Amino acid sequence: MVTQWQPSEPSVESKPEITPLPPLSQLQPTEKKSEVQKPYLKTAPQKKSEVQKPSQETSPQKSEKKTLATPQTAQTQKPSPPPSPKSLAAAPVDYQPPPLDIRVAILRDAPGTTLGVSGQAIVSDRHNKKLKTLSGSQGWNIQPSGSSLSFGGNSFPGVVWVQPTKGSLIYVGDRWYRGKILLVSQGNSLLVVNHVDLEHYLYSVVGSEMHANAPTEALKAQAIAARSYALVHMIRPASSWYDLGNTQRWQVYKGLNSEYNTGHHAVQSTMGQILSHQGGVVESLYAATDEIVARAHKGRGMSQTGAYKLADQGYDYQQILDHYYPGVGLARLILSN
Repeated sequence: MVTQWQPSEPSVESKPEITPLPPLSQLQPTEKKSEVQKPYLKTAPQKKSEVQKPSQETSPQKSEKKTLATPQTAQTQKPSPPPSPKSLAAAPVDYQPPPLDIRVAILRDAPGTTLGVSGQAIVSDRHNKKLKTLSGSQGWNIQPSGSSLSFGGNSFPGVVWVQPTKGSLIYVGDRWYRGKILLVSQGNSLLVVNHVDLEHYLYSVVGSEMHANAPTEALKAQAIAARSYALVHMIRPASSWYDLGNTQRWQVYKGLNSEYNTGHHAVQSTMGQILSHQGGVVESLYAATDEIVARAHKGRGMSQTGAYKLADQGYDYQQILDHYYPGVGLARLILSN
């Protein structure tokens, strides 16, 4: 919840300024195909040594049978994965993760932006008073103006909500997003916060942080690590306005631009699962390589390229997580009354 609000000014109606909204080219995120190749390690093809049978000579005398030892072909075997850690009990058939919205700052200190919707959206103030209805195929220029907002040429309060109708998406800057948007005028700069369901947020994070064609078990491990990291920042937000940002400083989040069917599968097949230690949520740090983990996180965290390699060796997602977060277990989010 937003706990601090800026003072607002009464709205003054004037002729709206409307700009054309870019095409909705990203409305089919799950059909988008990645061009990257699967980051599996290449292994040299194995060559089988050929053993020729010795010629047998016949003689009048009884020949002795000789057993020839057949040389064994040298084979390179992958190391077998360690025993699986204690598995998390299967979720009930009707299990659904609790509906938790995360607040992601998608624009900070911006001079302005363009906003639009795929269907319809309601613009309202902090008291839920309706100010305007937006419809698709139109773009609206948003600019900060002291303690108020310039919204398509109209003067609006300094803090407004943009709530799309069910099934509609919202466009900010150059990307499409799920959920709703909070616009905040901060003097001469604009803050834009995306309030989105945690599981939907992860669709984009998994696709941003790992290749779409990464091994399935590595993607699952990434989904759980990202979910745990996000939950920690929902408990310990970066600001009174938002929980975390959308860059590598936190977790990369690009809205529908980075959603793929492989990421959807990884999130859905691990829904609600987090890393936990002694009843608490683990801030599961991770980075691209072991070197970056060592430098940035003092060796504590998951290497994403390392997760690819482990998955290629047959590790499942629980074994990958156990390798990088030893002593940590899996838990499932349940909303208590």
